[in-house]
Amino acid sequence: MVMQNDHNQAAHPNGTHRTGEENLAGRRLVVMSNRAPIRIVREGSHERIEPTVGGVGTTFLRLLEHHGGLWIAWSGGQKTPPRLPFPPGHPQFAMSFVQLGERDVSQYYYGLCNRALWPLMHSMISNCHFNGSHWRQYVLVNERFAERAVAEAGAGDAIWIQDFHLALTPAKIRARRSDLPIGIFWHVPFPPVELYMVFPWREELLAGMLGADLVGFHTHRYAAHFLDACERVLGAQVDRRSSEVYYHGRSTRVLAFPLGIPVDYFERLAANPATLERAARIRRALRSEIVVLGVDRLDYTKGILERLLGFERFLEDNPAYHRRVTLVLIAVPSRTKVTDYIMLKRQVDESVGRVIGRFSSAGWVPIRYLYTQFGAEELVAHYLAADVALLTPLRDGMNLVAKEFVASHPGDDAVLILSEFAGAAEELTEALLVNPYDADAVAKRIKEAIEMDPAARAARMRALREKVHDNNLERWSASFLHALAGDFTLEAHPASLASAD
Repeated sequence: MVMQNDHNQAAHPNGTHRTGEENLAGRRLVVMSNRAPIRIVREGSHERIEPTVGGVGTTFLRLLEHHGGLWIAWSGGQKTPPRLPFPPGHPQFAMSFVQLGERDVSQYYYGLCNRALWPLMHSMISNCHFNGSHWRQYVLVNERFAERAVAEAGAGDAIWIQDFHLALTPAKIRARRSDLPIGIFWHVPFPPVELYMVFPWREELLAGMLGADLVGFHTHRYAAHFLDACERVLGAQVDRRSSEVYYHGRSTRVLAFPLGIPVDYFERLAANPATLERAARIRRALRSEIVVLGVDRLDYTKGILERLLGFERFLEDNPAYHRRVTLVLIAVPSRTKVTDYIMLKRQVDESVGRVIGRFSSAGWVPIRYLYTQFGAEELVAHYLAADVALLTPLRDGMNLVAKEFVASHPGDDAVLILSEFAGAAEELTEALLVNPYDADAVAKRIKEAIEMDPAARAARMRALREKVHDNNLERWSASFLHALAGDFTLEAHPASLASAD
């Protein structure tokens, strides 16, 4: 969630810094993603480069800066150079920009990616909008990315494709370059096959992904769903013991790699005197004994409306906590041109207004609503200022906010309430897990978190911090590259032997 540009490295348990580059065995790494990790800002006749990445993008920047290689992506703008050495002044690798026109952005990105695949992958069928022209543009853009990779990749390069925007790209590269190791990581959930089958181009999407040697997911459940889909939709042979799919004479390995965060980065920020002072100012400004925090992009998958209903129920059921508890709701603007998101913004505004109108009294306002995007320091200050994190996604690939919150509380003095439908819930079992659709359950969890014995609170957070440390961001990238290189024993986790659902 944090937009940070720090090029820190998390320490490997043996005391060395492991970024995954040793797993490439001399291969050049080619990273492919929809968006580039930088943007070119024009000010008059001058241009400057700004990083736009979060933790995952920072890891890839570090990999390429240390090892060399290439990043293929759309720049996010219309007028960009075809190639850019990076970092400026001391180039270690290159960025190769795929140009997207207005039709591409409208139909491929806002259309197929954001209005079809995004809700489908999050099991929200009612939000899906399927359009044949959007699909055709998606195919064309994936073809463009594949052509660029084929033109740029040298013999023996390794290609790591990111996310659902480029699902067809593996097979399109494979058709032209059978010599290249290809991996794709799916940063969102993968739905149960019964839901996936509503997608009109279900066969083509799966076949595109199976052009890779390795398909990675956040959790065993998502990997198992993908195996089910390959078996039932494509009729592919699936070996669940080895977690392999055999299709059209090739095999593809399907493994779980839970995404981590740069833990040391958050710990340094949390220990910074300026951040601590900012957290204290936030507490003083709120004038509240207990602070509950929710941080999300404003997205219908994040359960923000359900969180508000649960907090409202808590206030209804616990009048003794009026004027003592404040919910700080940070909603980061997202996809502001998409109709579903415009409607969600209106609903959240109305819900916040309703709760404030019902319960405000004597200078106390129960919700502080911040519709903005914070930098890393400000966000960590809010993490530190909070006693409870309330994260209630209806479906989430991982939810890195949960891990960031844990890493930002080295004093083990807070409680994490987490939706059982977040990918992180599979790891962070010491959190107070909750069904976000059940307002009564959310209200009870808030009360439980507030009243938890300090020793029990510390024990839970200590266990959570150990898990976040053990599976950090660098470990994630190293695990994937190990598996792509053919070592499936180290850090690689096959899907469960049976279907998850």
